[in-house]
Amino acid sequence: MDLESLFKKFVYTGVGFVSLTTDRFQKTVEGLVGDGKISEDEGEKIFDEFLKNTDTKKDELENQFGSVVEKLVKSFSFATSSDLDSLKNRVAVLEAAVAKKEEAEKKANTTE
Repeated sequence: MDLESLFKKFVYTGVGFVSLTTDRFQKTVEGLVGDGKISEDEGEKIFDEFLKNTDTKKDELENQFGSVVEKLVKSFSFATSSDLDSLKNRVAVLEAAVAKKEEAEKKANTTE
């Protein structure tokens, strides 16, 4: 399993968990309102606070996950895009030099 697949599974699992938790929490609050244990305004306030806290925790989790991924990437010494671009340029220069040398040798062999 590659890192991208693992990341996608992690994100989808997190989204599913948050969605399920939010739905259950909303139904619980609606049940409390329906039973008359809290007012509709209190229910809305509680649910809004829950969503706000969920967003805060989501942001914290994203930051933590981003830090972990960044540390993993650094520990494996993956090539960056600029590293790859630099290597492509070096290969192109070397290929051109080899082609030029081969052409010079071919000319030298035909004149002998």
